[in-house]
Amino acid sequence: MDLFLVMVGFITGFATYMFFFAKKNSEEDDSISSPEPPVGQKYIKPLLINTLNEMNCEPEVDEKDKNCIDFNYQGQHFIINVEDNSDFIKVWYPFWYEIELDDLDEVSRVSKAINYTNQKGIITMCYVINNETNRLYTHSQATIPFNDYIPDLKHYLGQYLQWFFQARKFFEDTKMDIMKNELEKK
Repeated sequence: MDLFLVMVGFITGFATYMFFFAKKNSEEDDSISSPEPPVGQKYIKPLLINTLNEMNCEPEVDEKDKNCIDFNYQGQHFIINVEDNSDFIKVWYPFWYEIELDDLDEVSRVSKAINYTNQKGIITMCYVINNETNRLYTHSQATIPFNDYIPDLKHYLGQYLQWFFQARKFFEDTKMDIMKNELEKK
């Protein structure tokens, strides 16, 4: 019986020691862990502007919409929307192609080429019709993660911007293939 009481005492003492030791260590872990970085517009926007400056893009915050950043990359105009409370940005490559609405065959080719291109890549294309100018305009867009956990943000963003040009080239090649197929059928 004495051995039983010694064992119960030992187990109780050990369990009590481990309970307080584990509690003390968990408090220390909380005190040394770094706080989560802020997310969203207030954090991402300066990071994005610094990255664009490093890329010599000369970003400008839109006066009408403070969530939009305009810049040129390799001579082409881009817009980035910074979403509130998000680690994602929306990159737009607007008005890179336009045609007259009167050219119905070309409008059909553009529509088909955009649909096909959207199936093949990560850059999304769309077109907008302006009845006042009687023109169709194309735009490209991508929503991408953007935060300081991503190494080499300059290269990362530059690669995405290059993909916009590749998507445009794929669209143009697809449109030419559609036109060649139409000519062969005639």
